[in-house]
Amino acid sequence: MKNIKYIDLFCGLGSFHSAFDKQKNNLINYECVYACDINNLVRKIYEENYNIKPEGDINKIDINHIPDFDILCAGFPCQPFSIAGKKEGFNDKDKGNLFNIILKIIDIKNPDTIFLENVRNLKSIHKGKTFEIIKNELEKRKYYFNYKIIDSKYYNSPQSRKRIYIICNKNKHKYKFREIKNKIIPVSTIIDNQNNNYFDYKNKYKLEKSNNKNSMMIYKLINIKTNKGGRQGERIYDINKCGPTICASSGGPGAKTGFYLINDKIRTLNVKESLKMFGFNENYKYNSLKNKKKMLFFLGNSIVVNVLEELIKDLY
Repeated sequence: MKNIKYIDLFCGLGSFHSAFDKQKNNLINYECVYACDINNLVRKIYEENYNIKPEGDINKIDINHIPDFDILCAGFPCQPFSIAGKKEGFNDKDKGNLFNIILKIIDIKNPDTIFLENVRNLKSIHKGKTFEIIKNELEKRKYYFNYKIIDSKYYNSPQSRKRIYIICNKNKHKYKFREIKNKIIPVSTIIDNQNNNYFDYKNKYKLEKSNNKNSMMIYKLINIKTNKGGRQGERIYDINKCGPTICASSGGPGAKTGFYLINDKIRTLNVKESLKMFGFNENYKYNSLKNKKKMLFFLGNSIVVNVLEELIKDLY
């Protein structure tokens, strides 16, 4: 058996870890030897599920103390590059330059493979200059650079989440992204029928039907007094189609997941359903979290496990 070691930077809820665990087989064993995340609550959840205690702020770690590894995984903070953010890129003093920390780790540890994930807007921000910097810096270090913008709805996830995946290696051949376009999985497949926490909108909102028959959205909530509405947290989606991106930053009464029409009533997705939108196991634990709804925020910053699983299949 070949033992492949990886590190999980900005680890969050552990999408990379879950995906690697699912891809272990008789020939390859994937072992996480190091993880880090700045959020203390997330670190506790990660330890609950993977029996590894992540380090904290990546700016404060001693790179020389990181064990040797083969694959560097990093879903590095996307806010500086996101459409929902200020799109400051590397000009964001707090989060934009975290890529430079990744480069320092690469320079010292020299891994075989780099596996990165970020928002699709990374490709276009500052007219592509930010993306070009990332590409040039990795190629300067003799990595073959390859990337693909992937929509998770084609990877057996009931969520449409478009993200850019960058995979670089030092092998003789560049990593190749397979063309995958599986049948769409509807939200109805992950609905928790025990959840009766419906939203009573009638005192404050009225429904406005969507004119786009091909849209996931079937209604908008419109405020009766202001006649305004239609943000993601005020949209009602069809459970017979895939759902929109679960977003950490969205507002409104249906914040994070949006509303769904279920049994002629509307409600948001709960944590159990949202975990399934990302491909996490049924037994995923978050007992250490006092405010359970905080999980929706953490999931909004997460990576879809289903996509990572497919990409890992072609690493070796």
